[in-house]
Amino acid sequence: MSFGTATIPEASSTNAELSKSDPCEDFSSLDAKCSVDFEFSDSVDRDGLISQSAPAGFSFTKPDSIELVYSSGPAQSEFPDILRQDYDEAVESLYPLGFELGEVTTVQQDDLGPNRIVSSSIEPGTTAKSGSKVNLEVSAETVALPDLTGMSREQAELDLQKLGFDAEILEENSVLPVGTVIGQEPLAGDAAKGSKVIVKIAKAEEILTLTVPTVVGLTEEEAQGIIASAGFKNIAVVKVESSKVTEARVTNVAPGEGRMVRSDSNVVIVISIPES
Repeated sequence: MSFGTATIPEASSTNAELSKSDPCEDFSSLDAKCSVDFEFSDSVDRDGLISQSAPAGFSFTKPDSIELVYSSGPAQSEFPDILRQDYDEAVESLYPLGFELGEVTTVQQDDLGPNRIVSSSIEPGTTAKSGSKVNLEVSAETVALPDLTGMSREQAELDLQKLGFDAEILEENSVLPVGTVIGQEPLAGDAAKGSKVIVKIAKAEEILTLTVPTVVGLTEEEAQGIIASAGFKNIAVVKVESSKVTEARVTNVAPGEGRMVRSDSNVVIVISIPES
């Protein structure tokens, strides 16, 4: 124990701003060790000062150390009913009870205004320990989502950004101009601000080398299905009368069966039908 007189300051009555300032700074002039501890209390509000080891005021003996004890709030509390309350007010009411904020998710809730509590992971009326984390669902602000079809990718992304949406781009094969919007999810209408919007963008169709399948002898419907399944999209049908058939059948295909051709090639199915 060191000797000498000192005027001992009174510690801050609240420690809520510990992350911004250190209550021990008030005792720096004493050249004494200072520590901060927490303990549960049902009588002192959370972050309130419970005690300091050296009483404030003039002391004939200069202390070697100062121990400050602040409240962690009650050891356990009943979770309040915060449903439909304003988010900021609800969170503020949870802190003194010792609850910690967990994950916050925004959801669209048509019967509530924005920024209201939709649900909590701890049921109202449940008794939980101090420090328990609670996850909240909060109603999002709804915004009118426009129809993006036909826009350029750049314009669609810019419009969504201005409205507060998160754009996810998906490219799909299309005969429409490359780089234009060909679809979206969700469709135009009210949507939660900050939610994800999938924007489908036209890309150039990939050209492949395919084999013309065997279809001679099949019906028109069978032949078209097989050729389409092989990857061809440009399929035409030509019907000719023939004395050599008794029912409509494929008698030829161009390019010929087994030929290796581009996927964008025209494939013509020749159907022979009985003479009338």
